[in-house]
Amino acid sequence: MSASDAGTVDSPIATPPVTRRLDAVESVFQVMLVTLRRALRGKRLVMAGALLALPSILAWTVARGREPAMQEEFLYSMLTFYQFGIAVPGLALLMATAFPWPESDEGTLTYWFTAPVRRWTIHLGRILASLLVGIVLLPLAILALALPLDPGDGVALAGAIRTSATATMLAFPAYLGFFTLMSTWTRRGLIAGVILIMIENSLSLVTGNLARMTIVFYVRSLLWPAASPVGRSVLERAARIDDPATPSTAIGIFLAVAIVSIALSLVIVELTEYRGKHGQPG
Repeated sequence: MSASDAGTVDSPIATPPVTRRLDAVESVFQVMLVTLRRALRGKRLVMAGALLALPSILAWTVARGREPAMQEEFLYSMLTFYQFGIAVPGLALLMATAFPWPESDEGTLTYWFTAPVRRWTIHLGRILASLLVGIVLLPLAILALALPLDPGDGVALAGAIRTSATATMLAFPAYLGFFTLMSTWTRRGLIAGVILIMIENSLSLVTGNLARMTIVFYVRSLLWPAASPVGRSVLERAARIDDPATPSTAIGIFLAVAIVSIALSLVIVELTEYRGKHGQPG
């Protein structure tokens, strides 16, 4: 079915049969609402919850009888490696790869693409819903990580948590856009995404320009100004952040990746015919 086809069959956003397209803004909004309702009971949200809850579970264990200095180092290590390097891109990957190939393989994509709206509005609505989920969950995960820890009175914990939450919310759209672009092009987006996350984390541990080719480098750079001496030691010693990027550079990188990736994915979803593995109509 071509990108411009409009139908009147039952679909996730269909109203009674109409002969005109719905307004683009209304279409995006309605798709976003439908996607959010589905996400609240979907298995991907359960997987995302498990991914984000792990640091908090470990934090309660570390907080028992450990010295404040050890708790402080644990906090910054978890932020630097797990939260920034795994949780943020992992959540983006789970959200981005939920569409369109999985629904094409299940034979349910037809219900979306026969609605009287453009494909790009459906795709954008789903992206915005995923973006909202990430913006809500990521700061909560960081707060849950820090809650049981007591790194000592001399540690500016509030500033580090606030900066970390802001950094993840700025980086999440970039990851989401990149993985969304990849998932509109190949049905193996989940596997490819896991491999790319592993490659990115490996490159980020290399000093020099290679590290600057990764998104996680710029996320860690945003933490640098608010980090305590112990936090900066973790960033220098383990994450090789001895020359962090400026905040304006990091934000510019995030915006560029997000805008370009999402724009390209909207074009691809309009032009591609998605068919299931067993020949279901897409």
